Amino acid sequence: MYAQLGARGVSVLYSSGDSGPGDQCQTADGTLAFAPVFPASCPWLTSVGSTGGIAPERSAVFSSGGFSNQFGRPAYQDDAISQYLTSSSLTQFSQYFNASGRGMPDVSTQGVKFHVIEGGIDYTESGTSASSPTFAGIISLLNADRLSNGQKALGFLNPWIYGKAKGAFTDIVDGTSLGCNGTIDGAGFAAVPGWDASTGVGTPLFKQLLALSRST
Repeated sequence: MYAQLGARGVSVLYSSGDSGPGDQCQTADGTLAFAPVFPASCPWLTSVGSTGGIAPERSAVFSSGGFSNQFGRPAYQDDAISQYLTSSSLTQFSQYFNASGRGMPDVSTQGVKFHVIEGGIDYTESGTSASSPTFAGIISLLNADRLSNGQKALGFLNPWIYGKAKGAFTDIVDGTSLGCNGTIDGAGFAAVPGWDASTGVGTPLFKQLLALSRST
């Protein structure tokens, strides 16, 4: 159904989750394994993780990511994930995730101490549930521009994100996600050059995305 929505011009986005590589990271039979969440791990939607801070912008410690145990890696991710799997930061955790699975998140935006105004009161929250609607707002602006110029909505985003638009994101190379509540010591995914399982391809650069959207 998500694939059908994408084909009809709808961009489907989900927050990647707030538990790093997983919560308890333990299956019913006691096997230790990272626990990618659904639906963020579905290959037919765009998964959004979180960052925080500036100079440097870093992976949020809670930003969920990883590799699906249900869906194989889609072709649009092959180059990005093949490079990531050579990262030395993964060596100690390789037995806990499915290296051939769909990787998540795809992108990220700020999600730490995110300002929310409700009833005239400004307060801060943290979570990927702030990041996903932020990225959705950016895509809405791109689609509004496209429609005003006689173009169709972008629809399913991921082939574009990993293809033509891959250079229109700030690559996050600092910070790490953490999770598993102590069942796997130090469990997490570090932000490294290129795609990684805590921040995806990085955070959006609107002007670059706008220019690419107009030529897509």
